[in-house]
Amino acid sequence: MHEYLHTGAIDCTKPLDVEHLKGKTAIVTGGANGLGEAYVRALVAAGVNVCIGDSDQIGGSKLEEELERAKFVPCDITKWDDQVRLFQQALLFSPTGKISHVVANAGIHRPDDIFSYSGDHEEPKEPNLSVIDVNIKGTLYTAKLAAHHFIRQNGTQRVPEQEDTSLVLIGSGAAFLDCPRAPQYCASKWAMRGIMHSLRRTAFYYGSRVNVISPWYVKTNILSESDFKHVSSVGVKFAQTEDASQCLLRILGDESVNGHSLFVSGKQWAPNGYVDLDLEDYPNSELIREIQEDQMKSAPVSLGLFV
Repeated sequence: MHEYLHTGAIDCTKPLDVEHLKGKTAIVTGGANGLGEAYVRALVAAGVNVCIGDSDQIGGSKLEEELERAKFVPCDITKWDDQVRLFQQALLFSPTGKISHVVANAGIHRPDDIFSYSGDHEEPKEPNLSVIDVNIKGTLYTAKLAAHHFIRQNGTQRVPEQEDTSLVLIGSGAAFLDCPRAPQYCASKWAMRGIMHSLRRTAFYYGSRVNVISPWYVKTNILSESDFKHVSSVGVKFAQTEDASQCLLRILGDESVNGHSLFVSGKQWAPNGYVDLDLEDYPNSELIREIQEDQMKSAPVSLGLFV
């Protein structure tokens, strides 16, 4: 296996360096509104050409019209053919014919049937699992296509002259913290960490990077206004959409960042609005690190086995 190194938490107070991102092309799924829109705007401001994949045709078309380097492609991420077309359109939109960065942002949150009780005299009804379909199935489609295009561009051998390519998965604080009554959403965001753990060494072998951004209480349309009022009333401080977008630029701007989960939170926990919790390599558990090292002995990386 190609050497993979983890050197501890990254410095989230380090000034951003996005100069080398200019002229690159990125895909942002779910980029027509909310945090996805913030990611799109930050990337365009940094000189990146951004292809937006979203089912929100009004919001996506408005962004395409407003932003000079943005292209909107209608896309239901749960449909494989839609995502294939999104990547094809991104290649056509790219001045270099390449895709450098993919942000798998699209996701949903809704009342969870898993938790709901049917009643003393009722049989339980089949739950709506659309959160799983969008947040996990859709993201796996995105990850598959990103890996395919990155390897096709860079080849199957890591060489010094390769251009940086990276996949950023969007998790949540729900991947670390107890969130009552939302098992589907929590499961889907824990899954982002699982996907990253599975791919970060393989992607590194082929010259790419995989990281996770985990926002926590950023005010977007993912929750209702009444939900946010309740959260605010008990003293929870919100992070800002700009914090999440700066976190994205921190990841994309530093080619040494691979296999990390960055947590976007209120300023009381993170001066810049985001912090590396440094949990993914178990810094306080020598036993788990030893077991992990032993596990990797039987996991050779090869094109046939892992891609």
